Amino acid sequence: MRLDEYVTYDGTGLAELLARGEVTPNELGVCVQAAVAAVNLEINAVVELYRDALEALPSASLGGPLHGIPTLTKDFPVEAGRPAEFGSRLAQGFRAPHDACYWTRLRKAGLVNVGRTTSSEFGVPATTETLLYGATRNPWDTALGVSGSSGGAAAAVAAGIVPFAQGSDGGGSIRNPASFCGLIGLKPSRGRITGSPGSNAPLLGLATGFMLTRSVRDTALLLDLCHGPDVGDGYEIVRPEGAYLEAITRPPKRLRIALVTRSWSETTVDPEVAAVVAATGARLERLGHYVDIAAPSFDYITFLAAQKSIWAADSAAGLPLMAARMGREIDNGTLGASVLALYRHGLTLSGAQLMTALGVYDALTREIGRFFERYDLLLTPTSVIPPEPLGTYDPARPGIDVDDVFADLEPKETFTALFNATGQPAISLPTGRTRNGLPIGVQFAARFGREDLLLALARELEEELSDGPGIWSQGRPRCMPAITRDKEL
Repeated sequence: MRLDEYVTYDGTGLAELLARGEVTPNELGVCVQAAVAAVNLEINAVVELYRDALEALPSASLGGPLHGIPTLTKDFPVEAGRPAEFGSRLAQGFRAPHDACYWTRLRKAGLVNVGRTTSSEFGVPATTETLLYGATRNPWDTALGVSGSSGGAAAAVAAGIVPFAQGSDGGGSIRNPASFCGLIGLKPSRGRITGSPGSNAPLLGLATGFMLTRSVRDTALLLDLCHGPDVGDGYEIVRPEGAYLEAITRPPKRLRIALVTRSWSETTVDPEVAAVVAATGARLERLGHYVDIAAPSFDYITFLAAQKSIWAADSAAGLPLMAARMGREIDNGTLGASVLALYRHGLTLSGAQLMTALGVYDALTREIGRFFERYDLLLTPTSVIPPEPLGTYDPARPGIDVDDVFADLEPKETFTALFNATGQPAISLPTGRTRNGLPIGVQFAARFGREDLLLALARELEEELSDGPGIWSQGRPRCMPAITRDKEL
């Protein structure tokens, strides 16, 4: 397979070729290596490729629904024995001690991990710029950033290195990079993707692992393959009524959709972003859905204070364990200023303050749940800004404190972090562009457990918007292997 052909396929398309014997996993591995060689010096998305995994790719299908498709994982613990450095000098040399349960399921389905992508340091800063690996650059314009923390995954998929890549989301870390890079980024409901063999859901339930993709059918297939509880989980989410791949074949009936473009925080929504959200709402009305200007009512300042406490407490608990394991000190030589500020704030907190923060989240979850009794979906911006120039939110700048950390996050997480707190599923979809052709994503959130509804609506929009080249007719990023002819996704 030629590289210019490879980059035009989504994962489902590649799986079909593999199943028919028209291409082999080994040939796809060659394409991955060629794509990295072609673009990674410019975008700095891939930390390394695993030579042993690439050499082991066979010359025939591996079986399973994915048949041996190579992909990339974030620089977090995902696959046993692989490096997992959290984008940090503190964790340099650390290796994942065990497989994530959901990754075991994807590997059984034929997915092969052939390398790792960059992440913001410990998933905290709003940009994928680290002291360990430098800045990851946006394939659409390499002067711009990719957000965080799954920034390398998003850049690698947008640039055509792999059709989809693993990421994780604790406040918007799948959705915002997807928005900045013109991809589809789903954060599933809390517990849909088990955090086993650790917790049901990491970061006190705020975080989840999943994938960034180029098509809705890939998102649905991957969710079908990896969702569900593991033995010993403390609670089990209600299972879906059917396959997600089946759900996307049925256009949703007339939905009641709330739309909001007014910022929940003090950060103003960029006019171009607001215009894309409004245009998406208008398109939904033309498709027969009811769209109402409405938003849940909650105290954003109280919510933000609770988020600071939970993130900081998690940092204060986890970083000393990593430091002890790696034999390093926690200081400005091993941590960037943002993560160090969050850690130091965590050391000042009491158990009572953490319980108070969790109580805020509990009350907020009830309030948002009541909102979704009135509406099927909520449509918002993903990020309140388009991709910003690298260095705008330098996470290592001197003097930064915990309030600065969250001020940096606010343009990205004003609309996304709420649904980590409450557990509802949310997805970023690439429905628009700036005047300069940069991607703008919009976010849809649904009732708890209703990924099927999000994906069905996403597929309806995808069919409406996919009448030109690139993902949802966005065209091609500048930093991508040359295309000589297009394939249908």
